[in-house]
Amino acid sequence: MSELKYKHLEKRPDKRSQELFVKGAAVRASTMWHDRYVSRLHPKQIAQDRDIPVEAVYEALAYCQENWETICHETDQERQRLEQKGFFEQRPSNSS
Repeated sequence: MSELKYKHLEKRPDKRSQELFVKGAAVRASTMWHDRYVSRLHPKQIAQDRDIPVEAVYEALAYCQENWETICHETDQERQRLEQKGFFEQRPSNSS
């Protein structure tokens, strides 16, 4: 994942993730993908809602497409870490 080819994306040294973030916005590139394809927002709407250039949205979407396997792998690893810490344990039901 070479960040040199990205104008609007950067690695966050304070984060363990290799995934790139939108510069100055502290938003993961995959969040742009989620906004676009899960929330079904138009790139212009995402840019407006997050106060970033629309070019940054398109760049993040392209980055996600190019690096999807790595992003998914890191997401899976993070979920496993959280599961080990008990973040996803079942809560008791309120049924009598």
